[in-house]
Amino acid sequence: MSEMPSMEDVLNGGGHKDATFHLAGTKVIVLTDDDGRTWLCRRDDGVAESATPMGRVEALEEFAAALAEVLATGDVTPRHHARDACGRHRG
Repeated sequence: MSEMPSMEDVLNGGGHKDATFHLAGTKVIVLTDDDGRTWLCRRDDGVAESATPMGRVEALEEFAAALAEVLATGDVTPRHHARDACGRHRG
């Protein structure tokens, strides 16, 4: 079984961002790559991250649910995390 790419690998691989938000320590991006595959990328508080391939509608539904979850907390403050020299988030 091959290892799944990281969120940064998917985002740096090119394609079109279909939807994105970065609020309250949560960043969610739906990206369709150059091969036509749709990815749901999510990072929570700069630590836990994932890049999951899925259908476009499913990814957008997950995006909407994540946004609703963040909005329900009432905290919509953008937070930026430290990055290394290559632009990757530091843990």
